[in-house]
Amino acid sequence: MSFGFQSLFNIPQININQGIFNLLLIYFIIDFSITIVWSLKHLPFSKQDVELVTSGPYSWTRHPFYSAFIWSGTGIVFLLSLSWVLLFSVIPISIFWAWHIRDEENFLTQKFGEKYHQYIIKTGQFFPKLKHRENKRK
Repeated sequence: MSFGFQSLFNIPQININQGIFNLLLIYFIIDFSITIVWSLKHLPFSKQDVELVTSGPYSWTRHPFYSAFIWSGTGIVFLLSLSWVLLFSVIPISIFWAWHIRDEENFLTQKFGEKYHQYIIKTGQFFPKLKHRENKRK
């Protein structure tokens, strides 16, 4: 698969060992699938905007559903294209989603107030706050 930007600037395609390719592809597909199913199990459509769910994957990140698309989804597309451009696209994709969900976060802050504010402090938006996790274990 070739991308216009990659062709325009003559950026070479990434060469990757077939075994590593298969391992990464399987990992990303499993991670994506588990995260989506786990997210929907803990926050089914009937609970959305009704109650604040902070269990399961939501104890790690506030938006695990989006995280699956950002990290594993980008990983899958990257592997299928082996494009340097797509490899580094995870940064602007993360910025786009952070900007895109501002209204959702504002809505949840208004709806759940201090409870959601404390949840923001404890959890990362798309990636777990590892420092908080370390403190929790002590």
